[in-house]
Formats: sequence, structure tokens, C-alpha cells
Amino acid sequence: MAAVAATVSLATLGTTTNAVAAEKSTSYADAYYGTPKRGTGGLILRDSRGNNTGSGIGEGTRFQFLGSCVRANGVSLIKVHQIGHGGWGPSYTGYVRRAFANLPPNLPC
Repeated sequence: MAAVAATVSLATLGTTTNAVAAEKSTSYADAYYGTPKRGTGGLILRDSRGNNTGSGIGEGTRFQFLGSCVRANGVSLIKVHQIGHGGWGPSYTGYVRRAFANLPPNLPC
């Protein structure tokens, strides 16, 4: 009975560890620049958990990828800083959805 409980505990621990590993962030040293993809209307800036911060980057406005990638609720987010005019709200730095960012395809996240 104790052996079965230990096996269940180890299996649960392995599942929890894998779930946490999937939510870790990744950093890159190279500098990348991009814009919101055409037709998006711009990008909503989010915090590292994916929450809307009330700011955004307008479509066609340049930003710098700050080298950080996270996954929040199954969505890939990248940290960016707006470097051109065309945003809204109080912040010009935050996370945006990777799928809507026009960045070089070799960026792994």
C-alpha cells in the first residue's frame, strides 16, 4: 500500500514539474525589431501573465524585441518596447502575442 502511494506521489510530482517547466520564460541576447502584423490594428501590451495593461502599440509602429519569451494560458508572448510614435495608454513596454508580431521567422519563440 505504501509503495502504491509513493508511486502516485512521484507521478503527480512529475506532472506538476512538467506543467511548471512549460510556463518558464526564455531569453535571447540578439536584438530584433518588428511591427504589429498588418491587419491587426495594433498590439495590446500585456503583463507576463497575459493580462491586458491598458496600453498598446499601433499598427505599423516599430518596436524592439527585448529578448524575453513567456507562455501564459497556452499563448506565446514576447517582451517588446515601442520605439516609434503610434501607441496608446501609459506604457510603451510589455508583452505582446507572438503570433501577431511581425518579427524574423528565425526567432525561436
